[in-house]
Amino acid sequence: MALPQIKLDERTFQDLVDEAKLRIPRYCPEWTNHNVSDPGVTLIELFAYMVDQLLYQVNRVPEKNYRTFLDMIGVKMSPPNASRGEVAFRLSAALPTSLVIPKGSEVSTVRTEEQTARIFTTESELVVTPPRLHYVLTTPNSQTYTDHSKPVLDKNPRPLEVFQTNPQPGNAFYLGFEANIARNTVVIGLDSEKLGVGINPSDPPLIWEYWDELDSGWKALEIGKDTTGGLTLSYGEVEVFVPQTIGLSEITAVGENLSAYWLRCRYRDLTTGQPPYLQSPVVNRFSAYSIGGTTQVAHSQIIKMEEIGRANGEPGQRFKVQYTPVLNLNPAEGEIILVDSMEEGKVPQVWTPVPDFSESKPTDKHFVCDYITGEISFGPALRNPSGVEEQWGAIPPFGHRILIAAYRTGGGMEGNIGSNSISVLKSSIPYVASVTNRRPISGGTNAESLEHALMRGPRTLRARNRAVTAEDFEVLTREATSGVARVKCLTPGPLDKPDPEDRVEPGTVVLLVVPEVDKELREIRPEHLSLSAGMRQDIQTYLDERRLLTTQIELTTPRYQWVTIQARIKTSNAFVNERVKREAERRIYRFLRPVHGGPDPTMRYDTIGEGWPFGRILYVSEFYPLLQTIEGVEFIEKIEMFPVNDINRGQAGAPNFIINPGPRGLLVSYRHQIIII
Repeated sequence: MALPQIKLDERTFQDLVDEAKLRIPRYCPEWTNHNVSDPGVTLIELFAYMVDQLLYQVNRVPEKNYRTFLDMIGVKMSPPNASRGEVAFRLSAALPTSLVIPKGSEVSTVRTEEQTARIFTTESELVVTPPRLHYVLTTPNSQTYTDHSKPVLDKNPRPLEVFQTNPQPGNAFYLGFEANIARNTVVIGLDSEKLGVGINPSDPPLIWEYWDELDSGWKALEIGKDTTGGLTLSYGEVEVFVPQTIGLSEITAVGENLSAYWLRCRYRDLTTGQPPYLQSPVVNRFSAYSIGGTTQVAHSQIIKMEEIGRANGEPGQRFKVQYTPVLNLNPAEGEIILVDSMEEGKVPQVWTPVPDFSESKPTDKHFVCDYITGEISFGPALRNPSGVEEQWGAIPPFGHRILIAAYRTGGGMEGNIGSNSISVLKSSIPYVASVTNRRPISGGTNAESLEHALMRGPRTLRARNRAVTAEDFEVLTREATSGVARVKCLTPGPLDKPDPEDRVEPGTVVLLVVPEVDKELREIRPEHLSLSAGMRQDIQTYLDERRLLTTQIELTTPRYQWVTIQARIKTSNAFVNERVKREAERRIYRFLRPVHGGPDPTMRYDTIGEGWPFGRILYVSEFYPLLQTIEGVEFIEKIEMFPVNDINRGQAGAPNFIINPGPRGLLVSYRHQIIII
C-alpha cells in the first residue's frame, strides 16, 4: 500500500462557509437572513474562497519538500535530445583532388512564413576522395576469381564479358579501389555493348554490394540513378552511396592476394516473371569518380566564443548563456569555459564541466551547466557540521572575463523532419552544389516534463545508480538519454527454448529500446524506430559505468512486426461515412502503436497509453469492439489482418486470425484500409 498523502489543513471551502455562519448568532444576533442571496453571505463566501486558496498553497508544502528531496539525490529534468540523420553533399563536378567538408558545417531546411529554418550541423569531417579503380575481377560463384585488371584498365582497354558465357545467378564482377571511399557518392561508368541479352533493361536482375568490415560480409548498396540498362547501354552510369562501414579486404585471384576496398555487381536470383540473362553483357570500359558524400548531422547550432559575464571573486557565482536549450557539453570538442585575465601574454584558464560539485576540490577548475535553462554555476562555499566553511570547486578570480568557448543549442521534436527537407547550405564550402537528406531525420525529443521527473524519482532512488536487477537496467537506460520512450530488459532463462534467437545467454542482459516517436505521426517507418549511433553510444557508456563487470549488455531494438488491417464497415447513413472512416483509422493507428498507444481497457479509445506490450499476441477479434462502438456504425461486415513480411516493399502475407510477434517482438501499424459499404 502506498503511503497516504497528508494535508496540513483539511478544511474545504464549504467547511469555512459553515463555520463562519455558525459564528453569526454570537457576534451579530440581529443578522437573521442567512440565505445565499443575502449580501453578507456573499462576503462570507468571498473570504472563504480567499482562505481556501491560502490553504491550497499550504497543502503544497509536502510536494515542495518532495521536489527538494529529489533534487538532493540528483534527480533532474532531462534536457532535450537532438535528432540525428544523414545528409548528402553533392559537388558541382568531379574533382581531381580530395575535398574536405569540415566538421561543424551548417545546413538547414527552407524558412517559410509559418516555420523558421531548422539548422543542422555535421558531426564529423567528410573527405570526398577521387576513387582510383585498381582491380577488376570476375567470378562464377564468389569462390574462384579471374583477374582482368591489366587488359581492362589499360589505355586501350579490352572488352570484358563480366559473366559466364551461359550466365547463372551468382555470377559477378568485382571492382577494387585503392583509396578509402567510405561515405563517398561514387559514380561508376560502364560503357557496355548494345546486346540483346534477354533481360528487361528497366528491371535487370542485378544487385550492387560492398564488403562490410563490421559484419565481415557483403551488404547491398544504396543506389541513386542507374542509366546502364542492366549493362546493355553505351556510356551508362550507376550512382552508389558507399557507407562508413566499407573496409579493406583481401581476395585471392590466381594465387595472388589482392587487397582493396571492394564493390561488386552480382547476378541475383530471379523474381517471379523476371526474364534472365541469355548471354553475358560485355563492358568495353570501366571508370569511376566521386560526385559527393554522406555524413551524419545533428539538429544543433554551434555558438562559439560567447562572453557570459565578469567574475566578482565570490563563490557560487552564476551566469546564463544567450541561447537555450544547451546540448550536452563535451570538453573533447572544445566545449569548455575560458577565464581570461585580459593581460597581455597570459593564456586563459580552462574550466571543464562536471555533473555536480560533490567530487570537486577547492583547486579544481569546474563548472556545472543546467542544460535546460542555460545557467552556468561555479563552485559554492558551504559550512560543514563543525562550522568551517568549505569551498567546492575553484572560484574565478575577480574581474576576469568569463567566456564559453563553444556550445551547441538545439534539440527537440521540431528537428524530426521528413526526407528531402534539407536543401540549404549555410556554411560556405567551395564546389558543393547542393545538399539533401535522402531519409527522414529522427530521434529528437523535448525536454522532460516536471511531472515525468517526479514520477521517475522513486525508480532512481531504488536503482541507486547501480545496474543489478532487470528494473535497474530499464531505469538507467531511460536516464542515459532523453530519447528513450520504452525499454524492456530480458534476462537469462531456460536454455531449452524452442527458438534459439529468443534465448538469452548466462551473464548477458538484452535491452530492447524503443526511441521516442512523434505522437502526431500516424504511419511509422523503420527509420523512425531505429537507434542512432549517438543514442547507442550514450546508453552503452552510461551503463558500462554502472553494470557489474561480469555482465555483458546486448543493446538492440525489438523485432518490429508491421500489421495491415482491412475492414468493411456498414454505416447507418451516408452522411457519417467520412467521419466514421476517419475515426476508424484513428482508433486502429492508436491501437497498434509501439509508443503512445496499445490496448485500452476502458473501451474509450481516446486515452494515450504507454504503447503496445512487448511480445503480446494480436487477435483479429479485438478489432470488432474497437470499431463497433464508433457512433454511426451499424455493423462490421468483415475484418482481415495481414502481417507485413517486407516493410520496404510493403508486401503483406496471407490474412491470419492471430499475429504472434514473439518474446522480443512489438507490433506496429503499417497502412490500413477502411471500406465503407
